[in-house]
Amino acid sequence: MIDQAAAPEAAPRETGATDWVLAAARISLGLYWLYEQHWKLPPDFGLHQPRGLMFSFQQSIQHPTLGIYKTFLQEVVVPHFHLFGWLVFLGEATIGTLLTLGLFTELGALLGTLQAVNLLLSQAGTPEGPWLYVAILVANVFVLFAGGNRTWSIDRLLSARLQRLGTRKALLGRVLEAAMWGRGRPAPAVRGPRR
Repeated sequence: MIDQAAAPEAAPRETGATDWVLAAARISLGLYWLYEQHWKLPPDFGLHQPRGLMFSFQQSIQHPTLGIYKTFLQEVVVPHFHLFGWLVFLGEATIGTLLTLGLFTELGALLGTLQAVNLLLSQAGTPEGPWLYVAILVANVFVLFAGGNRTWSIDRLLSARLQRLGTRKALLGRVLEAAMWGRGRPAPAVRGPRR
């Protein structure tokens, strides 16, 4: 029987040009999620603006992609507009922050993917069309499954600390690892001052 504690860890790999491109894509996507908050900010979430969040909900009702989604918007979302305004704002601000900072990157990309599916379902039938939402979905899925999206990230700094603390074997350490770089990929090497 092999002692897993004695098994060698995967060696960190050097950061390459692909990592920098993936990091720039991740950060750009995060900044996009944050930028898109400008027309639906609290406390009114653009309720009285000609193209605020209520306008978006109404467009989805007038041009439904799915009948059940139209019913959900009419019966649940619009009557509780401020609650859903907060949920949209906090959700998308969280996605943008996680992706921009590279903090729990895969969690941010997963949440972004789920929200992109939601947006595609709600907005695909509107005059705006589905293509923007398809692009957002593809970008989030790309970041979710890209292997080198830890460059320029807090995940990279935290992973080195977690490894030094020996939390890899603890449940919390494994959960944090999965949220930061997931699926057992080796962490890129952290270049720092030589000691």
